[in-house]
Amino acid sequence: QNHDGVNEARRNKYLMIEQVGKAGLSVVQQKLCNSPEEAVEFAKKLGIVEQEEVEGNVPGSTMHTLDDNVGNDDNEAYNTGSLGKATNVHHHSTEMRMCIVKPVRGAATDSVFLCKNQIDVKNAFNVIKGMPIFDDPRRMHESVLIQEFAAGTEYAIDIVSKDGEHKVAALWRYDKRPANGASFVYFATEVIDADTEVGRLICEYVKNALDALDIKWGQTHSEVILGKEPRLVEVNCRPHNMDFAPLTMACIGYNSLDMTLAAYLGGNDEDTYPPDTKDLRLDWESLPDLSVTRAFGAVVHLVNYADGILLSVNEEALQEIEAMESVFDMEIYPSFLEIGAPLLPTIDIRTDAGWVKIINDDREAFRRDYERIVELMPELFIVDPR
Repeated sequence: QNHDGVNEARRNKYLMIEQVGKAGLSVVQQKLCNSPEEAVEFAKKLGIVEQEEVEGNVPGSTMHTLDDNVGNDDNEAYNTGSLGKATNVHHHSTEMRMCIVKPVRGAATDSVFLCKNQIDVKNAFNVIKGMPIFDDPRRMHESVLIQEFAAGTEYAIDIVSKDGEHKVAALWRYDKRPANGASFVYFATEVIDADTEVGRLICEYVKNALDALDIKWGQTHSEVILGKEPRLVEVNCRPHNMDFAPLTMACIGYNSLDMTLAAYLGGNDEDTYPPDTKDLRLDWESLPDLSVTRAFGAVVHLVNYADGILLSVNEEALQEIEAMESVFDMEIYPSFLEIGAPLLPTIDIRTDAGWVKIINDDREAFRRDYERIVELMPELFIVDPR
């Protein structure tokens, strides 16, 4: 590749999509714009209509719909995802043209806007341009990225690479839904089988994207939208940004941290390692290319609906959650336990009230407990409205 070891396409979202597209992989249409007029003009080419401003457009993320039409693995023999299918509240009509406006560098859904009309596009552009660049606050965004909206189901793929050989540590399926005026709020991150028709399609696409970005070593956390075909959201050259190891150990049997040690240190040259450590090391060659689950597991993101001064916490609801068969760990963030503190509704992963980790061998019990947690979310915090 044409770089000196520091490949800007691994961090710059615009360059990343361009480089992956040049490798022959399917990607969204996009343009890096320097003015609101240029942004609106490109939005017009994407079919974005000019109309009255739509209220409630807040930073969001990519659309999440079901992909039941892809493959036929969705049965009791495979874990292709159980959460979100029963509620079906996260569907949007694909007939409405929308686009994404976001910075070329950022984290999570920070300053990522879903725009339904040209006024939204112009307003989002003006919010982002001039903002400090993530991880480099001395520099400001001089341009803004406009992208075609990719309709489909969003997946996250954790991969560990050893000298260009890529192995899947975990495949995750997001359950995102509208909440508190935000279009796509995280409700669950569910670990699923990678060795299915859908899983193989997604993972092969991401492995090819890593090759296009010349990523040969270490951990990556990538996100893909699967509609009629996979399309890349982004590749992050880092681990999954949550405490995933206990969940993947229980559901898969290993985790990407152990895999990374195996990639760098897991050889068979006994002279390289301390005596009597062979049984403690994970052998890279013995690791499968695709992860397969042995239990159902997910991180449930606690969505707060309360807006006001915290009067009390619904201890009865929290105790009910804690006593559920599938729950093995949970946390409410301290800022949501401080009586008298102001609470704001959840609109992205950074404004979650906490998390619950659920694991179960029984699909129906797993789904039932998840749906009950979702039902309890609006009742968790009692506030005095401001």
